[in-house]
Amino acid sequence: MASILALPAVDARWRERLPLVLVALLAVLAAQYATLADMVGIWWHSSTFNHCFLILPIALGLGWSRRAELAACAPGRSWWGAGYALANGLLWLAGATLSIAFVQHVALIGLIIGVGWALIGNAAFRVLLVPFLYLYFSVPEGEFLVPRLQDWTAEVLVSALQVTGIPVYVEGRHLTIPSGSFVVAEACSGINYLIATLAVGTMYMYLNFRSPWRRAAFMGLAVAVPLIANGLRAYGIVMIAHLSDYKYALGIDHFIYGWVFFGIVIFALFALGNRFSDVDPDAPAPPVTPSTSALTPRASPLAPVLLVLAVAALAPPLLLHAASANRPLAPAVALPSVPDWQGPREGRLDLGAERAGTDQTLAGVYQDAREATVWLTFDYFRGEGPGKELVNQSQRGFDPKRWQQIDYGAAFPAPASGVAQANAVRLRNVASGEEYLLWSWYDTQGQRSSTRLAVKLAQAGARLRGDPVGGAVVTVATRVEGGADGAAVLNRFLASGAIALERLHVAP
Repeated sequence: MASILALPAVDARWRERLPLVLVALLAVLAAQYATLADMVGIWWHSSTFNHCFLILPIALGLGWSRRAELAACAPGRSWWGAGYALANGLLWLAGATLSIAFVQHVALIGLIIGVGWALIGNAAFRVLLVPFLYLYFSVPEGEFLVPRLQDWTAEVLVSALQVTGIPVYVEGRHLTIPSGSFVVAEACSGINYLIATLAVGTMYMYLNFRSPWRRAAFMGLAVAVPLIANGLRAYGIVMIAHLSDYKYALGIDHFIYGWVFFGIVIFALFALGNRFSDVDPDAPAPPVTPSTSALTPRASPLAPVLLVLAVAALAPPLLLHAASANRPLAPAVALPSVPDWQGPREGRLDLGAERAGTDQTLAGVYQDAREATVWLTFDYFRGEGPGKELVNQSQRGFDPKRWQQIDYGAAFPAPASGVAQANAVRLRNVASGEEYLLWSWYDTQGQRSSTRLAVKLAQAGARLRGDPVGGAVVTVATRVEGGADGAAVLNRFLASGAIALERLHVAP
């Protein structure tokens, strides 16, 4: 233990520089407190990212493993690091302007890396490159992969059931076997396993491999193993439930069996990696001979570098605050009447989920002479800010516990409707078995779009012009019964209401 904790001889100048680095990093975190709080909130509330609390301790541990090389370097200063910090400050401002939390999170980590790089110098940063880059694993991103991973898990599960001779009927992500039905829910996607394995696998790869080819091969396994294992995990849970007459593998058992199985698989992955490691743990560490340039960095004042870092960390939030201080809010709106359709009367299709941060929700029911019924919902955001964003991957349109998603994709309404493209989803009520077709799109800055990027760009343009940044999610829905053509009903409603719905455009 003494040898592990032993500190090598350290250049005395580090005792002067490290407090400055620490203060600078704390200043960055204080300036970016809102972004940091947003990240930590996601770590805490989302099980997918609980592991992010371990990223900083792991990065510090990786840095500690290079302490001998670091001690051989004298602290310097780096304009490259200052430039990296400044670039990430601008990236944060762009992310805030576009209201894209992921970009802001990445930029905050980049700011931390840039500040550290600028204040320790290029030689020391090269030693700590991997520990610094490892901090990017703390960015809570990856949930956009959940639908694709759900589909992949369903495919592996269906294939395994068919290979073992169990007949299965597939309807989207819902599977039915002779003994019962299952749904590949978001929790079954394996995103938790994939992201955690990549983070831990990267640490393992860094410590146990030196060959680039071996490192690449191991990281390939770190991606493939959790994907395949999660499909087999789902198969195992289905089989346990099927063979036990549904006494086991449900409720808490579902998660216990999953994590135990996955822990065994990851242990096997690391055991396999250990057999092919090209690092000899018993070999003595090579002596570290500091270079002359490392020990005697070019003398230069830190003040200009600190000034650039201050601008990088403080200017973007101040600019955003100044631009947002007097930004007007978009006006309130009301549902219109639609020619040839009775209504709107009060009513809403209860999907069991509310969009977070809405300032106004309009909902009404329309009916035509053919007795077709359409539900129109207008979730309106009069402004944008943390926790109330028109476009956010965490916004859910329905409760998956109450509604089964049968199908989804893009819809192309008739040109007369005034809507070029909509997001389509077909839902089945778990309790009643009733099915509904839903079309939805975003309405902002006088534009209707189903593309998130187009909405973000339109809102960014409004911010730069000083216009109201309002928007809405518009949803039309109709019940699908006995093979009824729900698309035809929605097209008829949108075509009749094209002029009336035009008035609902959020004013640019």
